[in-house]
Amino acid sequence: MVLIKEYQVLLPCSVEEYQVGQLFSVAEASKNNTGGGEGIEVLRNEPYEKDGEKGQYTHKIYHIHSKVPSFIQMFAPEGALVFHEKAWNAYPYCRTSECSGLCVCEGFD
Repeated sequence: MVLIKEYQVLLPCSVEEYQVGQLFSVAEASKNNTGGGEGIEVLRNEPYEKDGEKGQYTHKIYHIHSKVPSFIQMFAPEGALVFHEKAWNAYPYCRTSECSGLCVCEGFD
């Protein structure tokens, strides 16, 4: 027999205020981890609406060369430590497609 426990945490703010705070936190974390050719490069960040779903679309490139151990850096081919992410965030749902190197991401748009 499996016992399932559910915990609910009451937020001291509205859902809309939480969404704004979440977007701000993600943007701050991205900014703090970017610099010197490393980090997150935002190509597109715009609102979208499709089939009655409204949210925020982002296309980012993650440059992680300095974030991996040096022995991986030595063996990784050029472009292998660059990841593309396309995300459609319609809180509370988020659809994300990722790929590495020079591949083409297929997704929602």
